[in-house]
Order: sequence, then C-alpha cells, then structure tokens
Amino acid sequence: MAVLFSSFPVSAHAENDQVLNIKEALIGDAQQIVVVENTAKENSSATLSVYIKSEVGWRKQFGSIPVRIGRSGFSERHREGDGTTPMGSFGIPSVFGIAPVPENGFPYIRIRENYCWVLRQSQKTYNTMVKGSKCVKGDEDLYRIATGGPYRRSIVLDFNMNPVVLGHGGAIFIHSHSYYASGKTKPTSGCVSMTSAQLLKVLKLINSKLQTRVVMGTKSFLGSSTR
Repeated sequence: MAVLFSSFPVSAHAENDQVLNIKEALIGDAQQIVVVENTAKENSSATLSVYIKSEVGWRKQFGSIPVRIGRSGFSERHREGDGTTPMGSFGIPSVFGIAPVPENGFPYIRIRENYCWVLRQSQKTYNTMVKGSKCVKGDEDLYRIATGGPYRRSIVLDFNMNPVVLGHGGAIFIHSHSYYASGKTKPTSGCVSMTSAQLLKVLKLINSKLQTRVVMGTKSFLGSSTR
C-alpha cells in the first residue's frame, strides 16, 4: 500500500522502505502515520501499519496486522450510533487507561471510577471525557470498559473535536479487542481494535514529536490519484 512523494525517493537497499499511496493532504506535516485500511468499506475488518518518514522516504515500522473496525465498516459521514468507523486523518490528543503505557510524549490519563465519555447529545460536554459523577445511560463508562479489557489502554483520536458537532459521533479510540464466547473478535461500534500485545507495540512506536497522525479508510479513499 501506500504516497509516493517524488521529493523523497525510496531506497532500493532498505528492507522496510515502502511506496506509500496516501494523499498528501491526509498526511500534512506528520513524520509518522498509522494507516488503517481495507478495500471494501462495508467490511468490519481492516489492516493497520505504522510508517515513519526518513531521509529516503517512508519506512514501515510495524504491520500490516489485522484489526477490527466498526460493525458497519468505514464511512465518510460517521454519525452517532451508526456503527461505522470514520474515514479521514486524525491527530492523537491523549492516551488513557488503567495500565501503564510506554513514554511516547502523548498526555496519559489514568482513569478511575466515574470517568465517562459523554455521548448524550443533550450535554454541552458531548464527545469529551468527564469525571466525578456516576456515568449514565448513553455515555461510555470508561473505567468499567477498561476493567473489562478493551479500554485497558486506549489511544484517543481527535474525531469531531475541533469543533464538536452534536450528533456527528465521538469516542473514537484505538483499543484492545472484545471477544465473543467462541473466542472470535468482535467488530467495534466505530473504533479500531487489535490484540493487547499489538496495541502495546503501537504505543511504544508512536511519538508526539513526530506529529503522528492516524489515517483511516478504504484504499480508494486514502490513495493518491497521482503516481
């Protein structure tokens, strides 16, 4: 996969050099990108890879690993409760959880009881983390979900944050898988999930100094029209 930047020729001698076919507008000033992609937007499975920019081009640091996305696949117009994972390019404002995370420069929030992510459209705090009062129906009880496994460590994406638009969805994270009783992985409600071990590897790689961005969508959505 992956943007071929004419100003950054790819070395034929580096084992991990890749030709990226990602629109430059989605990458911006990022020196590192996490790419989540699939070929059919209705599919709830995708792959994730991490790339870093070097003097000779983009080098794959990690991946491609299988991940789960929203139960309804990808969407360019994600809305609250539609079960899709939003396509686009997103920054990482923070990381949260109940387990230690590697030092990577991103603010880490250690969550405890009564830490909630507000998703009720009637609230001025829609699509933000709040603490101090019991979580109510319609919001996500972060501590409960974390102690259950999926949010033990989570990467927050800045979807619908600047500005926040009511009803356009929120609580888009990269977190650990949820599982059926059979042991198979579940799709998410709009996030990206992977095994806990793989998530820890991603947390070790990402670095705020590299202005890391997460770009997500179908190959056709992410791909540059020029070669």
